[in-house]
Amino acid sequence: MAVVYMSEKDWSPRFEQTFFTCSIISRSKHSTPLDATDAKIQTHHHPVQYFNVKVKCGKKEEMVAKRYSQFRSLYDEIRRHPPESLEIDISTTPLHMPPKTCFFSKLDEDFLDDRQEELGIFLDHLLKRPNYSKHPAVRKFLRLDEFAAD
Repeated sequence: MAVVYMSEKDWSPRFEQTFFTCSIISRSKHSTPLDATDAKIQTHHHPVQYFNVKVKCGKKEEMVAKRYSQFRSLYDEIRRHPPESLEIDISTTPLHMPPKTCFFSKLDEDFLDDRQEELGIFLDHLLKRPNYSKHPAVRKFLRLDEFAAD
């Protein structure tokens, strides 16, 4: 079961299944929801931007496509219910989450490049905190339980 996060620069596929890494490698537009959760919240018919997160654990890799709103939900859940026995006081070192945009804002490539980078930094800073990779919301977001040893 993957529970220890390592930054991508320190990662090696030789590590056992206890260790994992992730990074946002690309983004893609889809005109239909990619999962049932998205289908419930999507109320418009415009293409939706997904950020593709590559999660590696041992020799296994999975791609997890997430919308900004799903990153925001993860952030909100972590703020409401932080992991127990924190070694870092989150009130003095807050996580930086990229701000929301208005629904009518035009999302150009430069904006999306910046948002992708900022979401990657958010994810890295979140996962480097003690016990955060064990949080149920994080495990579900990254689908870490799917990497359980066979």
